[in-house]
Amino acid sequence: MKTAKKVPWRDPIVEEIRRNWEEYAQKFDFDLEKIYLDLKRQQDETSGPVVSFARKPPTVANPPTAPARPSKRRDT
Repeated sequence: MKTAKKVPWRDPIVEEIRRNWEEYAQKFDFDLEKIYLDLKRQQDETSGPVVSFARKPPTVANPPTAPARPSKRRDT
C-alpha cells in the first residue's frame, strides 16, 4: 500500500514575518550589531513608551501562577 507524502503545514503570517526579516537583515548584510544599532536608533527616535520586561514581585492583585497542569515530561 502506498503511503501519502505529508506536506508540511504553511502559515502565511509566519512566512510574511520571515520574508520581512530577510529583507530587513539583508540591508545590514545580516550583521547583528548593525541591526541592533538600527533598532536602537529607531527606538530613540520614537516618542512612545519603551516596554520593560522586568519581573515584578507578586502581590495580592498579581499572585504567582502555577502551571495549569503537570508537565508530561518524564525523566528516565
